[in-house]
Amino acid sequence: MADWLRPGQHVTAMGSDQAGKGELDPACLGRAGLYVADRVAQTRKMGELRAALEAGTIADDGSIPELGDVITGRHPGRRAPDEITIADLTGTGVQDTAIATRALAAFDQD
Repeated sequence: MADWLRPGQHVTAMGSDQAGKGELDPACLGRAGLYVADRVAQTRKMGELRAALEAGTIADDGSIPELGDVITGRHPGRRAPDEITIADLTGTGVQDTAIATRALAAFDQD
């Protein structure tokens, strides 16, 4: 639920892998300072974005970033410690593997 979200919280939604399924209250996307899709075209059809667009809680103005944009630095990630962020992952396996590889490499450097 949107009113459960707290400043600085991150939510990764990954269960909306079929049309009509949803995990989050559509109002959650309206509360988020950053919503990122694994693939915008896919989340418009089967993801949290689909429900939020139908509910009118987020605008589809062409500015929704994809996860690859954040990872490569083409789009900023979290901009403030109290920003609410949501990642909507609907199942892009190649991208998931690339993310895991990058995360592991970063962890190994620490």
